[in-house]
Amino acid sequence: MNLWRKIGIGIVSIIPAFVLGGLIWNMSHSWLSVVATIVMVGLFSGSAIAGKFSSPEQSAHH
Repeated sequence: MNLWRKIGIGIVSIIPAFVLGGLIWNMSHSWLSVVATIVMVGLFSGSAIAGKFSSPEQSAHH
Protein backbone atom coordinates (compact mmCIF):
# COMPACT_ATOMS: atom_id res chain seq x y z
CA MET A 1 0.00 0.00 0.00
CA ASN A 2 1.44 3.34 -0.94
CA LEU A 3 2.12 6.17 1.48
CA TRP A 4 -0.67 8.47 0.26
CA ARG A 5 -3.28 5.76 0.77
CA LYS A 6 -2.02 5.15 4.32
CA ILE A 7 -2.19 8.87 5.08
CA GLY A 8 -5.73 8.99 3.67
CA ILE A 9 -6.86 6.08 5.82
CA GLY A 10 -5.41 7.79 8.87
CA ILE A 11 -7.18 11.06 8.11
CA VAL A 12 -10.51 9.38 7.39
CA SER A 13 -10.22 7.39 10.63
CA ILE A 14 -10.27 10.63 12.61
CA ILE A 15 -13.94 11.19 11.71
CA PRO A 16 -15.33 8.04 13.41
CA ALA A 17 -13.09 8.69 16.41
CA PHE A 18 -14.65 12.14 16.91
CA VAL A 19 -18.20 10.96 16.25
CA LEU A 20 -18.01 7.83 18.40
CA GLY A 21 -16.15 9.67 21.15
CA GLY A 22 -18.88 12.31 21.26
CA LEU A 23 -21.62 9.70 21.22
CA ILE A 24 -20.04 7.71 24.04
CA TRP A 25 -19.51 10.92 26.05
CA ASN A 26 -23.16 11.88 25.56
CA MET A 27 -24.34 8.46 26.76
CA SER A 28 -21.95 7.83 29.65
CA HIS A 29 -20.19 11.11 30.64
CA SER A 30 -17.11 9.00 31.31
CA TRP A 31 -13.70 9.98 29.94
CA LEU A 32 -12.53 6.39 30.40
CA SER A 33 -15.19 5.17 27.95
CA VAL A 34 -14.23 7.88 25.46
CA VAL A 35 -10.54 6.95 25.67
CA ALA A 36 -11.38 3.25 25.25
CA THR A 37 -13.43 4.05 22.15
CA ILE A 38 -10.64 6.14 20.66
CA VAL A 39 -8.13 3.35 21.35
CA MET A 40 -10.39 0.83 19.60
CA VAL A 41 -10.76 3.10 16.55
CA GLY A 42 -6.99 3.63 16.59
CA LEU A 43 -6.29 -0.10 16.68
CA PHE A 44 -8.71 -0.70 13.83
CA SER A 45 -7.25 2.05 11.67
CA GLY A 46 -3.72 0.94 12.54
CA SER A 47 -4.58 -2.57 11.41
CA ALA A 48 -6.07 -1.21 8.18
CA ILE A 49 -2.95 0.88 7.54
CA ALA A 50 -0.73 -2.13 8.26
CA GLY A 51 -2.68 -4.17 5.69
CA LYS A 52 -4.14 -6.74 8.06
CA PHE A 53 -7.51 -6.61 6.25
CA SER A 54 -6.22 -7.06 2.72
CA SER A 55 -6.80 -10.36 0.96
CA PRO A 56 -3.87 -12.59 -0.04
CA GLU A 57 -4.61 -11.96 -3.73
CA GLN A 58 -4.21 -8.21 -3.27
CA SER A 59 -0.89 -8.52 -1.47
CA ALA A 60 0.42 -10.97 -4.11
CA HIS A 61 -0.16 -8.43 -6.89
CA HIS A 62 1.93 -5.72 -5.22
